[in-house]
Amino acid sequence: MKSKLLPILLVLLIFLNAVLIFMLLTKPHEKPQHRQEGNFLIERLQFNDDQKEQFRELDKTHREFMMNFENQIRKNKDVLFNSFSKENFNSDSIISTISVLQAKKDTELYRFFSKVRKICTKKQVKVFDDIINEALKGSERPPVNERGPRLRNEGMPPPPR
Repeated sequence: MKSKLLPILLVLLIFLNAVLIFMLLTKPHEKPQHRQEGNFLIERLQFNDDQKEQFRELDKTHREFMMNFENQIRKNKDVLFNSFSKENFNSDSIISTISVLQAKKDTELYRFFSKVRKICTKKQVKVFDDIINEALKGSERPPVNERGPRLRNEGMPPPPR
């Protein structure tokens, strides 16, 4: 019995080592996922070739703006959260700057979707509006914590009986 089991275990271990080496070398879990937002809108709105080209140009410009805002916000947050040891540090001005940048970012997002809506046909506008409404309703969901959905009065003791 042992003599038959040993070769089977040996082959199984060699196979598992080969899989592990493959995963270590290719690192499939670290490869960035291809962003599908643009493709999602192009597919859902069924853009024609001209609209696809216009959308891609708008998207390229939009992404540049958004990355710029993200970088500025990140830098300001780094300054803010590295300032704990500094005395006489005015956090209000940095927080205000971050707020202004976030507002500009939201404004850019609105402008982008407004421009995308303008390249849509009447039929596509209806679908576009439905997509936006779905996204807005999705953002209204209550936050989820690691234990599941947040319940009403979570963390509060039960009412007395």
